[in-house]
Parts: sequence; structure tokens; C-alpha cells
Amino acid sequence: MERIDGKTANIVEENIRKMKQWFPEVFSEGKIDPEKLLLVLGKHIEAEAEKYDFTWHGKTEAMQLAQKQSTATLRPCKEESVDWEKTKNLYIEGDNLEVLRLLQTPYRNKIKAIYIDPPYNTGMDFIYEDDFEDNVKNYKEKIQEKMKSNAETSGRYHTNWLNFMYPRLKLARNLLTDDGMIFISISDKELYNLKKMCDEIFGEDNFVTTFIWEKKKKPSFLDRNVGGVTEYIVTYSKNNEKTHALSIERTEKGKKYPFNNAGNGVRILTFPEGSVSFQMEDGTIPAQDMSGGNIITELLDDVTIKDGKNANSFRLKGEWRYSQEKLDEIIANKEEIVISKVPFRPNHIKTGGEIKKIKNLFSIHGYGFPTYEDADKEMIQLFGRKIFDYSKPEKLIRRLLQSLLYNDEEAIILDFFSGSGTTGEAVWKLNQEFGKDYRFILVQLPEPLEEKSEGYKLGFKTISDIGKERLRRARKQLLEEKTNYDIGFKVFQLDDSNLKKWDDRAEELEEQLLEYLNPLKEGRTEEDIVYEILLKYGIDITAPIEKKQLENKNVYVLENGTFLLCFDRNLNLSFIEALLKEFPDLKRAVFFDEGFLNDTEKLNAEQLFKQYGVTDIRVI
Repeated sequence: MERIDGKTANIVEENIRKMKQWFPEVFSEGKIDPEKLLLVLGKHIEAEAEKYDFTWHGKTEAMQLAQKQSTATLRPCKEESVDWEKTKNLYIEGDNLEVLRLLQTPYRNKIKAIYIDPPYNTGMDFIYEDDFEDNVKNYKEKIQEKMKSNAETSGRYHTNWLNFMYPRLKLARNLLTDDGMIFISISDKELYNLKKMCDEIFGEDNFVTTFIWEKKKKPSFLDRNVGGVTEYIVTYSKNNEKTHALSIERTEKGKKYPFNNAGNGVRILTFPEGSVSFQMEDGTIPAQDMSGGNIITELLDDVTIKDGKNANSFRLKGEWRYSQEKLDEIIANKEEIVISKVPFRPNHIKTGGEIKKIKNLFSIHGYGFPTYEDADKEMIQLFGRKIFDYSKPEKLIRRLLQSLLYNDEEAIILDFFSGSGTTGEAVWKLNQEFGKDYRFILVQLPEPLEEKSEGYKLGFKTISDIGKERLRRARKQLLEEKTNYDIGFKVFQLDDSNLKKWDDRAEELEEQLLEYLNPLKEGRTEEDIVYEILLKYGIDITAPIEKKQLENKNVYVLENGTFLLCFDRNLNLSFIEALLKEFPDLKRAVFFDEGFLNDTEKLNAEQLFKQYGVTDIRVI
């Protein structure tokens, strides 16, 4: 039986496996030969001694942080959740770097859209140094300390911010689908650095745009030289070749588009039998030159009209808006082509409307985009007062997501700087508005509120407390509108491993000897272990789990009985036989290594599983 090591995916080993698959010739005795790699890459090697390089102090360690494996886990908090049994939405409390590591296996290449509103590095942000050895312990200690800001007087003001952001964005990219995008809100304070960092992480070719958002109607009197009324949303795709145009509107249905377009090159279009609707009497129109003014149109074949349609194929010569390929596509989509008189001037009638690309200016006057003032009104409507500074307007995020997701019926949206929970509410309202089945993963550090803040006065201790309560109150409003979409959320908290043997700090001999007697840490439950296994196994942690009793032992059932977990002791062959009979479709299972009665029973159980064709048996 194979042992699970309790660590998240090894990104470095995975990259090496890909290299072996793509360039097997560059490996010698299991290691990469740099000279062979240079030969394979040929002309795509930078040979100049002096070249542009975006670097800063600590960049190497930031890159290593993105590659580090984690033994941490997410523990379920049912009492803080809403509609636990049914919902697929997630709210995760904890350091987002460690959480992103944990999401690598179950959600890799599965997130269609990421929106984040990270620290702007104004000098008042909570930016802390990540700990390579034990980031879970590190973040817990940091949030217990008095809040420390990244002051502009710091000699590493920009460096601290870059080191904080780099590994998080690097891990976030892995989660995106090939046609996915990330939207990053930022001010001009770090706009340049963010753009250069994202060019490196996502690739310059995958830059989509920098949206300019009109954040308020009037500038602040505190602005020194220029009245600032804008912020930015830097946007990248994972693979620009796989994405489509961003859009939040279509042209009206039934709009006419003329085929003729003076100035285009002259070419011939062939209209198949029955493809054109004629708004004229039946009969035969002879081939003739139908040009007039600056419009060139020549009918090259006689065309017979019967029951309002062309009874034969015919050709038209002219300066056309569309190619033959586009014409064939229009016909295949059963969109209407109309000719109403002689001389022929064909029109294309768009039945479903046309996608209009979104402009990169989000203004009050253009698309009617909301401002920070509108965001304040949203908070007042939900809480009775403004309890969170600089929350983004819900409709801003909703329209951003809509611009990418309009063709998707289902999608997962991630926000790992979720703040007051605006993205979660935006996803719910997007589902309600368009009848979609989108779900969210929100991640927020339980950052303490200042005692003088309005949120603290209302009884909230952390930013994540506000985020969860915002979702509860937004849910209540949506229920009043009789929505039937998923408006629940499961709460999980980041913690160190539930098992002593998987803890990075479990090194003392005495502790290792006690593992057999009690492998679980104090206060941890079997259900905690179940979710830890799902994360390490790469299974969506919103998957339904059924707890059953078999011979007085707890069995956790997933994936329609094909995946089982059992953490009871004294397991024998009789129990394994009962298990296989009860779950005939079993494909994989996980047990405690010490859970079997003895080594003989364990060996016999393994042989029995093989007889039943179950080969994926793991122990912890």
C-alpha cells in the first residue's frame, strides 16, 4: 500500500516531468544538461551580455516560495457556513500564499476568472514577510502582533511589495484554465511594477489590457498636483490564443448589416439554393450589372425566385464586407440574408445580436460604471453604516466577470484578497441576472480590525468576519427576491496538518513514537482528516461526502462509492470483505497505516483488494 506523504503537489518535479516529455534529449543521468538545452532552444536564447532585466532584492527567494510544497490543511467550519450540505461556494480564512499552495492540486487549470484587489502599497497596508520554513505559524504570529504597515520610509518599500505579490501571482496562474483571465485592481503607486511582474509571470503576449476605472466623480482636495479620479485593472490571460473578446453588451437583434462595402477588394460570392430571402414577386431575374453610384454589384447568373427564396445557386460580384467563408458561416448559423429589390443590395440580419468589445475606459458616463461612493452606499444598505474603506462596487466586479464569462454556463471564480466579500455577492447576482451556475472561492486573511474602526464598533474583530457577514446579509436580500440559485458558502480555516507525522515540525523521536498511539493532534477530528486527504488527493473540497457505518466503523464515501476513507483501528480481513461487497464500484481507498489489526491482516487485505481490481490503496 502506497503511503501518502501529506504534501501538496511538487511543482518543480512536475516541471521536470514536462521537460522530459518535451525535450528528452537534454537529460543526462536524470539531470538537465544546460549545453544540450541551449542547442535545442537554438536562436531563442538571449546572447547579449547586457540586457533588460526586471529584478529586485529577494526575487530569488520569492520564486522559491512559489515552488515550496505545503503540509498545511483546511479545516471545515460548519457552524459559520451557510447551506453546508448543498453549496459549492467556498470562503477560506488564512494566509493566501499557503491557501494557494493547497489549491494547486484540486483546482489546477480549473479557475476561469480571478479577480483580486491586493494592497496598493500606500504605506498603510498590512504586508508581511513570508516565512519559507513555516508560513502557517508565521502568519498566525503576524496577525496577533500589532498591525505593521509597509511605510514609505522603509528602504525596501517597493521590494517588500514585490516579494509579497510575486509568489501569489505565480501560483494563481497555475489555477487558471487555458482560456482564463486574471483581473488585478491597482493604483498608479505600483502600476508599473505590477505590469512588469505580470509580463514575467504570465508572458508579455498574454497581456490583455489595463482598464481605466473612474473611481469617483470629483478629485480629493488633498491631491497635490493633479486631481486623481482613476484607478486601474490590469488584465492578463493564461493563453491569449485560447481567449475571446471581452464584452458586456450585444447589438440589438434584427440589426441589418449590408454586404456591400465600397473600397473593399472586388470578389465573387456564391449564394447556395434557398439561402436568400427575396422581398419581391416570384420570377426570374436575368444576369446583369447592378452597379450604381459608388457601389459595385454584378449578378453573374440568372436567379429564379420561388416562394420568396432563390430556387437556384447564384453568384454576385462586388466589393463585399464578408468573405465566402463568413457567408457560409452565416448560412450555417441560419441567419437571414435579405434582398428586397433590383438592383440587388443584400443585407445580413443578425438574429442573435453581435458581440461588442468592451472599451478599456470604465466611466460613469460610458457604461455607467459605479464609483467608490456607490460601494459605500452598498455597505450602508447592508450594515446601516460604512464599515469598510475602499470596498469595490459590486457592479464593477460583476461587469468585469460578465465580460469574460458570457459564453460560459458554469465557471469557478477566485478572489484571494477578498476583503469585504464583494466578489462573492457579484457572482451570486451574475447568476441571478443571467441564469448561470458560477461559483466562487474567496480567500481572506483574518486581519484584525482597528478598535476605532466602524466595523469593530459593530462587533466584528477581523476583516474576514465582515466578509462572511456581508455574504449572509446579501443572501438574505436575494432570498427576498425568491432566487433559486446557490447562495450558500462553506467556511474553511487554514491550519497546520491534522496529523503529527505530516507536520513540518514533527522531528522529535518521542513525538514520532507516540504517533502510533494517537496520530491525530489534539482537538482534530476524522472529518478534518477527510478534507485534508481530499486536498492532497486533488479532489474538489465541495464534493458531497456521505458518512456510513459498516461493522461499527465509520466509512466516508465519495464519488458514488468509488472512493472511500476509513480511519478506524483494528481493521481485519472480514471488514475488508464486507467493504468490497458493500461498495462493488470501489476504485480507491485510504486508511491509517496503523489501522490494521496487524501486518498479516494488512498484507492479506492488500491482496484481496487486488483480486477485486482495486489497486489504488493508500495509507497515512
